[in-house]
Amino acid sequence: MKTNDPTPRKLLVRHAALNRFLSPAGHWVKKAEAAFNFPNSLNAINTCLGRELKDVELILRFDGDRPDFRIRLDAIQ
Repeated sequence: MKTNDPTPRKLLVRHAALNRFLSPAGHWVKKAEAAFNFPNSLNAINTCLGRELKDVELILRFDGDRPDFRIRLDAIQ
């Protein structure tokens, strides 16, 4: 069943150069399934700023066949 719900199923932080995701423990992991799923974009952005992460992007994953939506965080750093 297709859905038009624009709410992402997952909100992840990805290191662009390493192609790794931020884990709940704060280290980089290869698999998105092991990544921390942030509750909202403000929480994800605050985490990136607080940890002074560079070269990162937010990854919004949706249900169905919708592609991931990527937001580079270079502009806020």
